[in-house]
Amino acid sequence: MSTIAVFGSTGQTGHRIVDRLAHDGHDVLAISRRPTGGDSPRIRTAAADLTHTSVDELCEILSGIDAVVFAAAGDPIRVDRDGALRVIDAAERAGVTRFVLITGMGVGRPRPSEYYGGFWDTYFGAKEASERALRTSTLAWTILQPGELLNERGRGHVELAPTGSLPISAVTRDDVAAVVGAVVDRADTAGHGWELVHGDRTIEGAIERAVRR
Repeated sequence: MSTIAVFGSTGQTGHRIVDRLAHDGHDVLAISRRPTGGDSPRIRTAAADLTHTSVDELCEILSGIDAVVFAAAGDPIRVDRDGALRVIDAAERAGVTRFVLITGMGVGRPRPSEYYGGFWDTYFGAKEASERALRTSTLAWTILQPGELLNERGRGHVELAPTGSLPISAVTRDDVAAVVGAVVDRADTAGHGWELVHGDRTIEGAIERAVRR
């Protein structure tokens, strides 16, 4: 199994991803500003503040890591954009091969009118910049653009489709974590960016359909 670093590991989605990856047998490096102890011997922690941690410092943290999952969120410019760009740069320098980036539904597509202007233009612009940097990197990348994130129990059924293909909708954080766990080890999901919402297909079935589209 791989050793996977998760940025944003104490967030509502991030901690679910950490638990899922550890449950699936991976060794996990849970990275956040204020890390807490893991619930599994497979989980170790590291501290990094993405508003200012340097690329060199991130390279040290990522030494020996096989894959990165970027689930961090915060200040759109300092974390979602600049923090993500430094992590992508560091991952390349540290010899990481796999990178899964979580952004959001609405990136790179028309959005409802209430999600334009002011903060929202900054927010979606920052997410788009992180996607653009990852797409042009040397990493084997997958980008997930989940809809509105729900805290209810996961349904185990989702829909995955290219950007702009699905109606704006929602998905549980549990199901986002399950999709991350399913795609991170699959080489055939590299080079794909998908919107992610609840649906009628099992997670494996949704991934199989998405990679064939």
